[in-house]
Amino acid sequence: MAPMGEGGGLTSLSTLVTALKEFRCLTDPEPRTLCLDLVARELEMTAVPVRVHRVTDHFLVELARECLDNVRVMHALRASLAVMQADAEAIKRLDSVMEQMTARPALPVTATAELRALLEELEIGQLAQLCRAAAGPLRDVPPVNGPWHAFEELSRMNAPPGGLPPALALVEYLAASAQPLRKADALRVWADDRARELGLTSQLRSLRQQVGHAAPAGPLDAYLVIRLLPQEEPGRYELSSWRQYDPTGWHPARGPVTQVTSATAERAVQELVYAAAEEWDDARYIYVEFMLGQDDLNLPVHLWRLELDSELPTPLYMDHPVVVRSLERSQTRRWHRSWKQRWQIFDGQPGRSKQLVVDGPDADSPRSGDPAALLARLKADPYVVALILNSPPGTTPEGTSEALAAWRAGVPLVAWDGRPARDPAFVQHLRQKPAEASGDLARLREAVTELRLDAHTIDSAEREHHPGQHVVLVWDDPTRPVEPQGRLAGPDEGVGGR
Repeated sequence: MAPMGEGGGLTSLSTLVTALKEFRCLTDPEPRTLCLDLVARELEMTAVPVRVHRVTDHFLVELARECLDNVRVMHALRASLAVMQADAEAIKRLDSVMEQMTARPALPVTATAELRALLEELEIGQLAQLCRAAAGPLRDVPPVNGPWHAFEELSRMNAPPGGLPPALALVEYLAASAQPLRKADALRVWADDRARELGLTSQLRSLRQQVGHAAPAGPLDAYLVIRLLPQEEPGRYELSSWRQYDPTGWHPARGPVTQVTSATAERAVQELVYAAAEEWDDARYIYVEFMLGQDDLNLPVHLWRLELDSELPTPLYMDHPVVVRSLERSQTRRWHRSWKQRWQIFDGQPGRSKQLVVDGPDADSPRSGDPAALLARLKADPYVVALILNSPPGTTPEGTSEALAAWRAGVPLVAWDGRPARDPAFVQHLRQKPAEASGDLARLREAVTELRLDAHTIDSAEREHHPGQHVVLVWDDPTRPVEPQGRLAGPDEGVGGR
């Protein structure tokens, strides 16, 4: 096989470098030499032709280039990494990248020429979504500018064991959406011929039945989850991100891990949001979710800005719904049972779901200053799925205790006023929004977005006093995990210590 064919460009190089950065034995200079020795042993060579650069990024680029030039080096490296670092998730992601890098063309040139004539003038809505469905979970599909370009990109991906090549699956999805019908029929005839040649007729028929009974493709919601993991040095974080836009289910793809400070985090987030917006230009909404630790829950991440270098930077919430997730709860497995139970009630029995307000206007509202009583109240009523705190966690002891009670009881939706003392009209402002006034707690996220947008429409001199500038919402869905189960790396354990 040719070294990497069309897949060996800078995009492939960057993708492979990102995957290799997850392995501490490659980012740490000390075990790096041992890893290369194992690769050389596997290849029965005296040494791998890769220099051990002092700059880690330079070393990883040269190592990735060697892997792209020689697939035997890539497989030997994968075997060595499996020996040195038993991180199943990192190995799984590397396997996915390798599978794409080493894909072989499965279709003859004459067949692809025939298909090109069918696809070049075809107009398809929701093309990116169809590409993701054809590629399957755990595969990143680059932006495409037409059906033929999409076919070319998916042609570089290998088929799953016993399954259809993604490019052939894409043709079936395109046929289901193609107009006029004669073109759809021609695409199906082409797909039938290729499936018969490859011995995959039954698999193609199964997919055709699934696609035929599926609902028409429509805009999907996309999610960008950003985790800020505090490091030992105050004001420093490990920034990780996960991207999710997959019609087949929740399959978040992890992005690169970087180190940021309180001063640089905003710009790093801007770049992640830009990349998501450019790739997911057909998404209905792009939700941005920040996974924050206990001391950072009150960070005004919704006020972080886009277009930082322009004359008119704008807050993140103007373009994307922004919520917070609890890093502490995600890491504490013993709290997950009650968390999942309340979410099931929230998701499956919305009419029975309840909201409590600490020091609220109702006579039976829980009172502040007694977190034990609050926890008991929450545990006694499994239908409470939303809680509004009296003060912000992370900045006031009272708010921190109230948030902890919510995590322990499994309450998935928590909101508060980010100022030290809650505005007396905070709850009233929130309940006046159409989404909240509907009584459907599933629309609390929309109500918070409406309140934030309200704040941006008033005079700038008054904006700082509007509750919309300060409202924080935790929207914590336990069915959408992004982290591996078990303990996360601490400040000194690096990327590979997960």
